[in-house]
Amino acid sequence: MEWYIVLLLIFTGLIAIMFTGLPIGFSFLVVSSIVIFGLMGVYGLKQLVLGMYDSLNSFPLTAIPFFMVMGEVFYQSGIVTRTLDSLSKFVRRVPGRLSVITLLGGGVFAALSGSVVANTAMFGSLMLPEMMRRGYSKQLTAGSIMASGALAMVIPPSALAVLLGGIAGISVGKILIGSILPGIVLVTCYISYVIISCIVKPSLAPTYEVEETSLKDMFKSALVDIMPLILIFLLVMGLIFFGVATPTEAAALGALSSYILTILYRKFSLKLVYNSLLNSLKVTAMILMIIAGSAGFSQILALTGTSREAVATVLSLDVSPMAVLMLMLAIVIVLGFVMEQTAIMMITLPMFMPIVSALNFDPVWFAVLVLICLQIGQLTPPVGLALFTMKGVAPPEVTMGDIYRGAIPYVLLDIAVLALLILVPVIVTFLPNL
Repeated sequence: MEWYIVLLLIFTGLIAIMFTGLPIGFSFLVVSSIVIFGLMGVYGLKQLVLGMYDSLNSFPLTAIPFFMVMGEVFYQSGIVTRTLDSLSKFVRRVPGRLSVITLLGGGVFAALSGSVVANTAMFGSLMLPEMMRRGYSKQLTAGSIMASGALAMVIPPSALAVLLGGIAGISVGKILIGSILPGIVLVTCYISYVIISCIVKPSLAPTYEVEETSLKDMFKSALVDIMPLILIFLLVMGLIFFGVATPTEAAALGALSSYILTILYRKFSLKLVYNSLLNSLKVTAMILMIIAGSAGFSQILALTGTSREAVATVLSLDVSPMAVLMLMLAIVIVLGFVMEQTAIMMITLPMFMPIVSALNFDPVWFAVLVLICLQIGQLTPPVGLALFTMKGVAPPEVTMGDIYRGAIPYVLLDIAVLALLILVPVIVTFLPNL
């Protein structure tokens, strides 16, 4: 049987099972078990279990629960409110002031939460009422909030980046380090778009009087409410960058630092500890099940020879390596219209990574490009998580049409940044290669 027919049958069965409502990880396990049993019988199922065990028996994956704890602590303790209040003192008479504050806050907390849904829900709850009260455009309001949430997809420590590294077999630490500069570029582009749009069309964000703040108050706010969060981020990423600690060790220290910070802010409680650990456990279990399911899928591709034949077919094409890269990224973006990000990674990465290796692409650079393509999927219908999270926290007068129109400019900006990173790979590779 031809490799593409095997691939088509697997994908058809997978999508059919997913439509029953079975979680992604279990859907992959069901398909993998059926196919491997048909190929190798009971012995194949034993090999499947051993492969799943090997995929989860990886030290870098232990960073996931610690990053989850760190994000949950900041999310549930309410520290984000203090930080937004402090940021507002520094953003004075800037066009689209509240949208700029939202994007700056999104950049800060993307570096501490790693969750698109959490960030979007948090900034939607905090900033949406005030922006609507000030007469901001519904599209500008929804777009900036969703973009601030989607930043958690790229800016480290991103849970999806850790998952991507686990599935693709790429250094998690290098992916996290390589995402720093692209994340800064994204935030800069978003804020520039908001400011320019509001200059060209002032009605998008009516001006209003801003209470004056003394330099002493600004300095105090920066020292008390902003600097500790930046220090935690620098601590976590700095330890990884300089090779002092593994991503797991750095993440553990970051989780401990987040609890210490809640004690200093007098936000600490046993309920906070319980909720943060419970929610982190749920997400971690889901992520590990997804990785286990992807291991079974990779085994199918190897047993049937699909990976080998696919790589040979791609290498035999009379096209440039860059054209192959563009095709792979386009597939990820298109799948983002109809599938959830983790499912996309599980389907594509086992196929793509042998091609990336054969074409001598930098795997960290490719991983960051994939992350941005997945971020685009968060902002595109019909299954973009950021879109539906935004609708969940928005008042009835903000329609899905407003939300879609608000997301379009940021999708275009993501594509522009993606093109920039393809043309200038050093933006990604500079820090990991130091």
